[in-house]
Amino acid sequence: MNIRFKFNPFSGVLEDDIEKILVPKFNLDKIVSKIKNADSLNIEFLGKQGRGKTTHLIYLQKQMTEYPIFLLNSSSTITDIINNKASIVFIDSIHHLNIFERVKLFKIKEKVIYTTHWSRKLDCYLAGKKHYCIKFKGINKETLLKILNKRLQLASYLEKEKESFTTNEIKLLIKKFGDNYRGIINYLYEKYQ
Repeated sequence: MNIRFKFNPFSGVLEDDIEKILVPKFNLDKIVSKIKNADSLNIEFLGKQGRGKTTHLIYLQKQMTEYPIFLLNSSSTITDIINNKASIVFIDSIHHLNIFERVKLFKIKEKVIYTTHWSRKLDCYLAGKKHYCIKFKGINKETLLKILNKRLQLASYLEKEKESFTTNEIKLLIKKFGDNYRGIINYLYEKYQ
């Protein structure tokens, strides 16, 4: 690893550091206001794997820590979520619940903010819930450049890191990985290891 860095700039990021490296896909104040002020509502972060949905979900929940976040996997059940007294919940990977569990959850909780690979608009409709979708698709050179340079700065021993990515390097990364941020980060992790 490069000795100018405290750690690999493209390794996992601590939750407390997400805000330092993220270039949000949405206006944070507007989304927080929508969550706090709208009537019964679900907010869906929709996109393929590796597009930043979970990172954005954690980032948003860190602004509203009074509401819990559930990071689901294949062994997760709906029980802990339903038994939690919060009326608003954040859920990563809602696809680990079946349609009946999702509809039940949407009926019980006032607001559910969740990540998914496929739209759950039908589930929301069946639960009688308004649906708002933020799509995680596409990439642009400026945003990627900011994200990668923020990661270099976070890991740097220097107050102002001199190393940065060029426009040409960014173009090549996009050509190779498209909008797969995770693929780009994993590739750069190996390069900086």
